[in-house]
Amino acid sequence: MPSQRSGGNSVHRVARPRVKAPARTFGESADWSDHHGCEGLYANKPLDLLRCLRPLQWLKCVLLFAATFFAWLDPAQNLPGAVELQERLGLAVVAFALIASAAYIVNDVCDLKADARDPLRKGRPLAARRVSIGAAIPLAVVCLAAGLGAAWFHGHRFGGHALLWVALAYAALQPLYSLWAKRVAEVGAVIVALGFVARAAAGAFAVDVRLSPWLLLCVFLLTFFVALCKRRAAHFEKGAKMPSAAEGRILDLAVGLGAAATLATYTLYTLASETIALYGTDHLVWTVPLVLLGLCRCLRLTYAERRAANPERLLFDPALLGLVLAWAIACALIVRL
Repeated sequence: MPSQRSGGNSVHRVARPRVKAPARTFGESADWSDHHGCEGLYANKPLDLLRCLRPLQWLKCVLLFAATFFAWLDPAQNLPGAVELQERLGLAVVAFALIASAAYIVNDVCDLKADARDPLRKGRPLAARRVSIGAAIPLAVVCLAAGLGAAWFHGHRFGGHALLWVALAYAALQPLYSLWAKRVAEVGAVIVALGFVARAAAGAFAVDVRLSPWLLLCVFLLTFFVALCKRRAAHFEKGAKMPSAAEGRILDLAVGLGAAATLATYTLYTLASETIALYGTDHLVWTVPLVLLGLCRCLRLTYAERRAANPERLLFDPALLGLVLAWAIACALIVRL
């Protein structure tokens, strides 16, 4: 035991063993959303980077085929040949899938801490701390550049840059949603609906067919309704309470209003003189019950089964998929036969 004499007094010092500080972990970081000096803690595995792109959400690009489907029903429309049609739609799907993936990454970065506390979203690679911001941001930039590049190449290959302008408008909407609009339920739902309208419009521009305002209006109202259902179901899934009872009632009324507006608009579309003249039949009105059943199924998934908060559950619901397929077959049979 070492000692030190000072002024006739002995001062004894006890040697304390130095304990090597353990490596800093994510949970022990003061602020793990700050990735400065912490990049080595993230694996950034290729599979996790792929999951950041949310490939299941690419199924939303099926809306790009809506204009082609209705153009196929219309004998007056001149669709391109099979090979060219595949090239046109393929480039459009690639463009919007990549731009959407870039938007998902930016949204996850903005909601990093909130997602880590959310039971539904804590498994996402960024929230689960398997992918760093230093890897996610460059990935988003690459996806955005590649998506816009695909839209530009479509215009260069087939002439006209309408698809590129729609893709740019869609890309510009995403930061607005991530930074502000999603905090207000109705405004966020409008931005989401406009994104789906952009997909529908891009599908028409991609194959150079007539763009029906009825199609855009129906797409807007339907996706506005589904976005509100997702927001309402999220509160059930998380067990969170509304800021006030009035806020919950307002959102419930907005969901009902969206469903009613969607059904009324589609009904008016089937009975419109323009639609009857276009397809040569007034029997499309008999597909209205299928649309009504689809809306009711969405409401059941929202309020009874509480599954609408997860888009994957909504997209892969067997009953809903069956109704969509039945509606498409009914429309094709009525118009073609």
